[in-house]
Amino acid sequence: MAKLTGSQIVAQTLKNYGVEYVAGIPGHGIWTLTDAFLEKDSEIRFIQVFHEQSAVHLADGYYRVAGKPMAAVTSIGAGASNTVIGMATAFTDSTSVMLITGGPPTHMRGHGLLQELERYTDNDFPKIAEAVSKRHWVVQRVEELPFVMHRAFSAMVTGRPGPVHIEIPMDTQAEAAEVTLHDLEERVPVGKVFPIRPP
Repeated sequence: MAKLTGSQIVAQTLKNYGVEYVAGIPGHGIWTLTDAFLEKDSEIRFIQVFHEQSAVHLADGYYRVAGKPMAAVTSIGAGASNTVIGMATAFTDSTSVMLITGGPPTHMRGHGLLQELERYTDNDFPKIAEAVSKRHWVVQRVEELPFVMHRAFSAMVTGRPGPVHIEIPMDTQAEAAEVTLHDLEERVPVGKVFPIRPP
């Protein structure tokens, strides 16, 4: 086991799973995450775009051409909401895209911090993502991240491919815990499912 921050868990897991590029806009909700992509143990190429929607379209297009998933990252609230069109495209066309968004610190949910969407209920963006993703998670503890990252990657690439969303609060990105990263090959089903032809 190694002591890693939430951001290091994300970056190292993506690298271990073969993700070569991450696209997004560095912002207040994901500073520690973008820093982790530059560290020695991850070193994933970060492509800065001018609009969050572009990050998801870039990841979608990359999967269509290369056949490999790419991640997109955005900040909290309004920035995250700009990804909906790209996520809907990926969802409709069954392309594998991982969207990781920042979230308000767990102790500040519902305070409207840093453009949090909270007028109807606290932190409403995950509800928006629900409609355009194969599966989504809101991670509250660092210890959950290795499992969630594995589960999200598995959901994204197995069965009918599709986009997945993970929201990681700012404090969860920065906090550290003793964790073991999951090996992808040991836990992802292999092969393809085909219908049985009648005799």
